[in-house]
Amino acid sequence: MILEIDNKGAVDMANNWSVGGRTNHMDVRYLWLRELKEQGLVRVIWMSVESNNADLFINNLPGPTFHKHAVKFVGEDVGD
Repeated sequence: MILEIDNKGAVDMANNWSVGGRTNHMDVRYLWLRELKEQGLVRVIWMSVESNNADLFINNLPGPTFHKHAVKFVGEDVGD
């Protein structure tokens, strides 16, 4: 499974790369994600905000970016 994330810090944490000194108290869920990655079941990669369709539902987007993502879910407005 490929998990595409637009948060660079979360990708680095999942891939066991150094993300700084403020990660001492990691939740068990993140350790489980690392285990799945080490087993080859999950691959965590970064993707840009402009490419992430899920941002339509979780972020306030500027008009052009909103329209780009909305078309993929509801289709193109044909007008009258």
